[in-house]
Amino acid sequence: MIASLRGALLHAGKDTAVVDVGGVGYQVLLSARHLATLPALGEPVLVHTHLVVREDALTLVGFPSPEERELFLLLHGVSGVGAKTALGVLSALSVPEVVAAVVSQDPRALARAPGVGKKTAERIILELREKLAAWRSAEVGGLVGALRRPVGAADGPMDEAVLALLALGYGEEEAAEAIAMAPPGGTVEETIRTALAHLSRF
Repeated sequence: MIASLRGALLHAGKDTAVVDVGGVGYQVLLSARHLATLPALGEPVLVHTHLVVREDALTLVGFPSPEERELFLLLHGVSGVGAKTALGVLSALSVPEVVAAVVSQDPRALARAPGVGKKTAERIILELREKLAAWRSAEVGGLVGALRRPVGAADGPMDEAVLALLALGYGEEEAAEAIAMAPPGGTVEETIRTALAHLSRF
């Protein structure tokens, strides 16, 4: 398995780039966002990769970070979502935006990606909500417990809301303050929307 490429950027096209590693040029399929951040030709570059194996082709897909590669694998694991569609999602939305769209059940945000219609967006949300929460909980560890409300509060929705805010890059104190603004007993989506509305004012 080719997990990453480090070398000189030889070419950057519409949706691919070529990286020279020890005299061998590797063509890598990249998202539009990733292509826009590449250095000048001849400059060193590091690309995290995943090899997509099909009966008729081997495609090396590249990412700017291991985190984005993990999200690609989750998207690609959704029924009916191929590699190009998953990469299209990452072209249209950043990792935090994908997380926010899934946890807040916003199919319209996901449908901004090329090749993603309403049904596909709803399928992504349905299949990824729990997986995405588990993926993020592995990274944030015990932070959820530290941010919980007193006994008797709606811990389940709040736990998921905490994971969502941490996934979006907010700090522990920001997340705690924002979630405290949400009325108790609300759903996950209501809690997240209230918290994001509070945070957007600053």
